[in-house]
Amino acid sequence: MEPIFPNELLLDDPGRGRRLIQEFYEQYHERKRGRESGYSRCGKQHEKVKAAFFRTHLQSRGHGEENIGVDVGCRGGVMIKLVRVLRWIGVDLDQPALEVARQAQIACAEMDFTAAISFHDQSFDAVMMTEVLEHLPYPSIIVREVHRILKKEPASCYLGSVPLDYHLHRRWKVLRGKRLSGEQTHVHHFSFNELDRLLRFYFETVYYLPLSGTATRYPRLKLSPNLFVRDIAWAAFAPRADVGRWDPGRVWRCKPAATTA
Repeated sequence: MEPIFPNELLLDDPGRGRRLIQEFYEQYHERKRGRESGYSRCGKQHEKVKAAFFRTHLQSRGHGEENIGVDVGCRGGVMIKLVRVLRWIGVDLDQPALEVARQAQIACAEMDFTAAISFHDQSFDAVMMTEVLEHLPYPSIIVREVHRILKKEPASCYLGSVPLDYHLHRRWKVLRGKRLSGEQTHVHHFSFNELDRLLRFYFETVYYLPLSGTATRYPRLKLSPNLFVRDIAWAAFAPRADVGRWDPGRVWRCKPAATTA
């Protein structure tokens, strides 16, 4: 007799995954007291410095109000309000954060982007993701999605930032038996080399801005970002027209862009 799968045991609950992810962030994400105020003000994530870096690169490529961008993981819309330049929309999983963004007159919607980004191909001139990739289990899938929804134009750009967890200080922490990162919602830990390979696989040009770490305090020494940078921002331009299958073991060989101060 052919085995019969017990379909009656399967849940008919299509929104369950999204709700579980929302509950996870509700339980574990570190928030300051005064939840709503934390959504709408600058904290310790170098927002103003990143915004100035992003603005400079957007303006240098001729972006303006006729262009459209999406902030994936927009929270209360802080980065949208700081960066400006073009017309932004936002998406996030966190409903209270979206309410704050709406009160700030930002067009936004709820979206679960942990495994896919639900926009049509080539919808945007810019995609922004600040302090988001480290929270996602499969960042390479999401960067591929970013590449898919960006227009294939030289000025199209991917703006973002992540902490780098393999700098010298945290490597020393691991040797002492401590966790690489104490943040429960950080599920991916980037080294600079991994981040650089991933971005250059999908984009022709990548500019970096170190945000914290020994290399930012002593820029003349030109210290390795893989060991001496803790947080970094990027501006990646010109999505490659044809990309193959991402291989995390492959070294993408192209001339690196100069790190931008």
